[in-house]
Amino acid sequence: MQTSFRSGALRSAGQQPGSKRRASCQCSAFLPHAGRQQHQMQHKQVALALPGDRSSSRRRLEPLNAQRRSPVIAPDIAIGSGEDQSFMDLYNYLLRQRIIFLSGYVNDKCLQQQQQQQQQQQQQQQQQQQQQQQQQHQQYELATQIVGSLLALEALDEEEEIRVYINSPGGQPYSIIGVVDTMQSIKPPIKTVTLGACYSYASLLVAAGTKCRRYSMKNTRIMMTQPMGGSQGDIYQIAATVAELNAIYQLIARYYIKFTGMTADEIERATNRDTFMTPEEAQQAGLIDGIIRGDGGTDYTTPPGVVRQLEDLGFVDRLTGGVLKTGRSF
Repeated sequence: MQTSFRSGALRSAGQQPGSKRRASCQCSAFLPHAGRQQHQMQHKQVALALPGDRSSSRRRLEPLNAQRRSPVIAPDIAIGSGEDQSFMDLYNYLLRQRIIFLSGYVNDKCLQQQQQQQQQQQQQQQQQQQQQQQQQHQQYELATQIVGSLLALEALDEEEEIRVYINSPGGQPYSIIGVVDTMQSIKPPIKTVTLGACYSYASLLVAAGTKCRRYSMKNTRIMMTQPMGGSQGDIYQIAATVAELNAIYQLIARYYIKFTGMTADEIERATNRDTFMTPEEAQQAGLIDGIIRGDGGTDYTTPPGVVRQLEDLGFVDRLTGGVLKTGRSF
């Protein structure tokens, strides 16, 4: 038996060139049944591997579904040159420059796990505790990372400034209070800059920075609110939860009064409902000290012609850079 390869196709010596029917392999006739099946499978694999085979071109392989695990890849920063050159990931490089980037929900996973365990049944609690113990060794809480970074930078230099950039929708009150207490206890001055969104208790982190070093980007949205929570059980348990929420609210309100200079009544009005602010309104309320515009102090987000028309109508103030008047006072 002779086997020849023509135009990338595997053909038997007795097969016609234009035939669509593939001749069966004759060498498998001398093999036992088990070896014959294995030998035929090898021929099929060879036929699929040959791109020029017309009969195998109709066979469609399953498409590859590639999934991107990480949509954003942090670049490595090169430090030094020549033989002394080394690479460092982005966040470690920023930390070496005394920059802390706070992004996301500020929480403590251990506290969340305890709250979830109290609401679930006893059988589910045992399974969750095993999973939680494994996750605790693999994951770090954002609040713990921030506190550890602040303490480490203080140990390196007690006088150089620490910059904290905040883009957060809020977080758990216990975690926020822990970060604020750490910011107040360390010696280096802390410059806070908010960008994007700074909602809920994250606004307290911005206000906790050193006076005259608290800033906001020109298009940041800032929001103040009061603690929220729920409880279930008997009347004594519900009363204890309400008392704890009230204690947290009083603590956060005292911090707002200390950082902003607002009165207790103004804090109560601002946190009674979700109060959204522009950077100008946040500066008026005392949460920040300045606005980073990035264009020489001129804000071109509103067309100048529209600003002049609104100024003539009395809807905007020329000193606020074309920001609409909302009538809110603090």
